[in-house]
Amino acid sequence: MTLTGIAALNLTHRPWRTGLTLLGVVLAIAAYVALLGLVKGIEGTLVESFSSRGTDVVLTEAGAADVLSSVVPVGLVDEVAQVEGVAAAAPELGRMTTVGENTTSFIIGWPADAFGMRAMEIVEGRFPLPEDRTETVAGGITLGTRLAERLDVGVGDLVEVFATDFVVTGLYTSEGVMAMNGALTLIEDMQAQTYRDGQATSIVVQLSDDLSPVERDAAIARLSERFPDLSVDPTETLVQEYSNLRIATILAWVVSTVAVASAALAVLNTMAMAVNERRGEIAILGAVGWPRGRIVRLLMLEGAWLTIAGSALGILVGIAVAWIVAWSPQVEGFVEPVIDGTLLIRAVAIGLGIGLIGAYVPAIRAASEDPASILRGK
Repeated sequence: MTLTGIAALNLTHRPWRTGLTLLGVVLAIAAYVALLGLVKGIEGTLVESFSSRGTDVVLTEAGAADVLSSVVPVGLVDEVAQVEGVAAAAPELGRMTTVGENTTSFIIGWPADAFGMRAMEIVEGRFPLPEDRTETVAGGITLGTRLAERLDVGVGDLVEVFATDFVVTGLYTSEGVMAMNGALTLIEDMQAQTYRDGQATSIVVQLSDDLSPVERDAAIARLSERFPDLSVDPTETLVQEYSNLRIATILAWVVSTVAVASAALAVLNTMAMAVNERRGEIAILGAVGWPRGRIVRLLMLEGAWLTIAGSALGILVGIAVAWIVAWSPQVEGFVEPVIDGTLLIRAVAIGLGIGLIGAYVPAIRAASEDPASILRGK
């Protein structure tokens, strides 16, 4: 039998201890994969939500905690549109709210001629118009197809938004996950229902397509110079600096780090106890001619086997947990986990590192003891 086979067989001699340690590794790797996959998914969803509607640059209130708490005067949009390099600009009023009975969604208010409307593909009906507003209906609303499915509504139905009725004028599709689970309405109708007359949460900008990277940077610099009291950010930068995302990233790293550290201590404890119980066996191996290096490799292979198996199972559990969270009613429509090859390689590397580090100290200690003394009962 090979050294690797002996290491694997040794783990089966103590099934309960091996199983509990394996469970610790599984939970640590699952937490790492699920949390980091969800955070990367949130970041990707936010970037996609802007790019899917053709937004290159976002102007928000300087110092605002996030886009939704920003307040920007709608009247600035004409000045923004006149800046060199800007192809189109539009005020945007965003709000996270309940649509229908208990479905949370992201609602966007735009003018009827906003460039973002052109990025959405109408599959049924049309976008809202001012004439949709009546004495009994606050206005028209166009739903993403996935949101319409979740609400089980269609064109002509009424949905409750901001504690009042809106008529569904159409259904649209888009590349963005959040957009597909979102809704569009006219900014003036949204302002009336949220008591924000003349206000937007941001001014979104589409730069000219023929600009080179240097010219795009120059256009953004001109916007920053023209509007020093506003925060001017490319969409990628805005998402990376989004405070809630940064908090989520920190929490994900903290939780996964604690889980990994706990798993490493569990492996260390298991290997230390195993070595202590097998002092006689290890002494016999040394007495029959096994070099110390081979004994160390055997014990480290046991730790590696344990954590490789735990990593494989942990990855599967982490992927399942991430998608369960993403499909839960409270989260559905806002994130799709991003679990790519880089994340999986890191997970395996962390798991293997846990096994090798946890087994190294007990292995060195066991190999350094005198076999004759152990066999004499000392």
